[in-house]
Amino acid sequence: MKKNAFLTFLFACIPGAGQMYYGYMKRGLSLITYCCLTIMVGSVISPLLVLALIVWMFSFFDTYDLIRYLVAGDPKPDEFLVPSNLGELKTILPKQHKLIGWGCIILGVWVLYDSVLSPVLWQLFDWLGCSGLWYTITNNLPSAVVAVLLVFAGTRLLGLGSPRRPHNDTDDLPPYQGQ
Repeated sequence: MKKNAFLTFLFACIPGAGQMYYGYMKRGLSLITYCCLTIMVGSVISPLLVLALIVWMFSFFDTYDLIRYLVAGDPKPDEFLVPSNLGELKTILPKQHKLIGWGCIILGVWVLYDSVLSPVLWQLFDWLGCSGLWYTITNNLPSAVVAVLLVFAGTRLLGLGSPRRPHNDTDDLPPYQGQ
């Protein structure tokens, strides 16, 4: 089934639409949902809006990865992108997941500083008392939890808490040749 290369590019620019254009409805729905969720979370915790960009980039390049598999005659199964454990998450992410791991750690540390540590330090330096300090800590607790989770996810993606296992870097698929 030959698809229009220009339409493929246009649909690849919309998270999930490129996958749906090639018949991967569940995969496309997952990516649209992830993009909308990251935008919603990013509107509450603004530094996390970067995750929407990451979902968009994954969706864009996943469209062309699916085409590469289709051209090779080995299509990927159409399933929801909902990992049930960290091992499945590593298979969904690109092989070079260290950049994403470091990004999660840096973003998590920055959110932790910006939403928790900085206001607490300002409270201490302004000598506003214990009640103001307690309010600042409890008000920023959700951001602190998200920041700690980002740092944890980054360290897991980098393999900094698990034993090293050798991985196979061979790729038997041909490069994408266009349409």
